[in-house]
Amino acid sequence: MKSLVTILMYLLLCEPKGISAGTPVFVLKGEDVLLNVTKAVVLVKFDLFSWKFNKSNIMRFISKDKQVSANYTGRLEFPVNNYSVKLKNLQEADSGVYTAVLERDSTEELVKYNVTVQDRASLPLLTVDSVSRSSPSCSFTVTCSSQDSHINSTFSCDNNTCSQEGGERTEGIPDTFLQVHQSSGSIICNHSNRVSWTNTTKRIKDVCHQQDDPPPQSPVPIIFGVCFPILIITGAVLWCLRTRRTSKRVIIENTVYDTAQFVAPARTQDPTDDEDSALPLSSTYACVGPHTGPAAATETRNTAQLESVYAQVRNTTPGP
Repeated sequence: MKSLVTILMYLLLCEPKGISAGTPVFVLKGEDVLLNVTKAVVLVKFDLFSWKFNKSNIMRFISKDKQVSANYTGRLEFPVNNYSVKLKNLQEADSGVYTAVLERDSTEELVKYNVTVQDRASLPLLTVDSVSRSSPSCSFTVTCSSQDSHINSTFSCDNNTCSQEGGERTEGIPDTFLQVHQSSGSIICNHSNRVSWTNTTKRIKDVCHQQDDPPPQSPVPIIFGVCFPILIITGAVLWCLRTRRTSKRVIIENTVYDTAQFVAPARTQDPTDDEDSALPLSSTYACVGPHTGPAAATETRNTAQLESVYAQVRNTTPGP
């Protein structure tokens, strides 16, 4: 608040010369302004009242008949009955002297305004030029700048207080004001004009420690970055081993082994047996290989492999 009051006082004390040409009025670009006629006006026949902009008529009343210049059609309003006028949506080109004139037996200037239309104050730039530290003190130089001007200032700080070399720095050009100071642990760069103001701040603590080593990184991202790839590789290896074991089991289940031979035990032939009965009491079997036709369903194929198909072979070898 103190800085804002200082800015307003500076602006009031630094009024531009030649302001006697009219009462100064400052308007934010795009806003409206009311130009009051402070003197009572009563028009009679043949009286002429007009508003002039830089000596050119923008509107006039002739015996109460109103005429408005084409350039101001839709931009003028008359909110009261004493011929005051409201100018709407002012732009920078509308800056100039507005005069209310009454023409009767003679010409009389009733009121005059010197209107200045300004855009909003731009956000200033606050930069740190240099920093010097020697525990527990810190000194640094900053630059506060706008589009029109800039100022430099040096600060010396310790753990508790800061001092500004030469005190608050200010610089003003017509209708514009720039200031740098420190308050509540911050450096403040103010930029203002007569219709608006803005500022940029930096914390003194951050300025003094901006060259410190960065804090150590948390180990969590490092651990995650190392362990995550290991987990992926381990999972891939286990998946491959499991797939290989399953494939091996399927191959074993479908393996065809060599046919086993059965050898009948020797037997002494009874002389009383006839030729047909000369056949051995035991039979020799031969294994028949797996079915070679179209593949059946999995469950059927697995069940079929557990069963053995045999063919009986008669022994036609003659007896001794």
